Amino acid sequence: MNRFFEERSRKFLGLLTAVLATVSIAACSEKLEAGKSCPLLCPEQAISLSDTTIDAIVTDTTVLGLPPIGAEAFLMLASHGDTLDSRAMVRFDTLPQTFTARNSIDSSITVIDSAFLVTPIAKPDSAHRPAGPITIEVYDVDTTATDTVASILGSLFRNDRFLGSRTFRPESLTDTLQIPISTDTVLDRVLNGKKLRVGYRLVTPTGRGYDIRIGSTQGTAAVSLRIKASLDTAATAVVVSPLSNTPLNQSFLAGPLADFTIVLKGLTSSPATVLAVGGVPSRRSLLRFDVPSHIIDSTTIVRASLILTQLPNRRIDPRDSIFVFPNAILAGPTVTNAGSALGFIGTNGQFGLDSLLIAPGDSGQKSFEIVGLVRTWKGNPTTTSPRAIALRSGLEGQAPGEIDFFSTKAAAALRPRLRITYVPQTSFGIP
Repeated sequence: MNRFFEERSRKFLGLLTAVLATVSIAACSEKLEAGKSCPLLCPEQAISLSDTTIDAIVTDTTVLGLPPIGAEAFLMLASHGDTLDSRAMVRFDTLPQTFTARNSIDSSITVIDSAFLVTPIAKPDSAHRPAGPITIEVYDVDTTATDTVASILGSLFRNDRFLGSRTFRPESLTDTLQIPISTDTVLDRVLNGKKLRVGYRLVTPTGRGYDIRIGSTQGTAAVSLRIKASLDTAATAVVVSPLSNTPLNQSFLAGPLADFTIVLKGLTSSPATVLAVGGVPSRRSLLRFDVPSHIIDSTTIVRASLILTQLPNRRIDPRDSIFVFPNAILAGPTVTNAGSALGFIGTNGQFGLDSLLIAPGDSGQKSFEIVGLVRTWKGNPTTTSPRAIALRSGLEGQAPGEIDFFSTKAAAALRPRLRITYVPQTSFGIP
């Protein structure tokens, strides 16, 4: 019996102790400034968040021509009158001289029944089809002159170099277009072992601008040349993929030039007061920061927002929204050239950097959350970790829309800002 009461007493005392401890903790947690009254459970001082908006951006600039020629995920074929004219170049520097006949034996190509450029496109949705028929023309753009300069290539779109064309009604713009080209020209290139280089031009009714995204070798599907070298329907068609052999003996440079876009008309500069993203020629913007070290290294950063003020750009497709991505700069601080630095950027979403969907014609403040990147600066000196970020379009080189923000050279109220929310260092007292 005594043992029973002793056991009950121990349980009661244990329960009473737990209750008292709980009450003590609750009382202490309600008063965070309690200090030494409960030093193991409560801090010496209240934890508070500091929120500051600073002019941390020391330089910003816009660089045109990124991604570089030949690196386009799509080739932009655009016709918007005097505002924009861009064309697509595709190179077939090696053409086969044989085909497979009915008997499965390779035979020399001596005649060509038909030749088509099989052209994959990004299929437009119902809201982005042209208002009327459009025509795609193809020209021979092979030249011994500098073969990547827009003005030189543009001069080759003339009648004596015309290879073929096809007109498409809006509903016929599916995922692949076939454009017939001159069989005589293709046969001449085959028989003489010459290269075939073609240029695409888009023709639209007066006053009706339009643009098409053509697949490239840097994307998922590229243009191909389909040659039927026999009247025999059982003969296998020859399919040729784009290939560039120039610059000679420099495959690293030649490879991307299998297809690319040239811009004959477009906005070729941006005002100093503007940070531009996207557009034609495509552009990226670079911002470099100078954040006080006591914020970077001596606090816990809770939030970091890059605040920009957008100004409307209504030149082309002002209501077609475009994703704008902040990307980390991966080039070291020794790379001081903005164009070079913008060529080495992180992937979309890296470090938790999110994007914003913005229409070119919008205006007002936009906020990009960049806390994931700012946190990586802690404990890393500027000599190894650049305090910089890039802004790029999710459709750069593919869509003509341009997003514009005010730069540090604009009026003070419109300049970029960096807003940081952080927890100062807090000591937890133990007597």
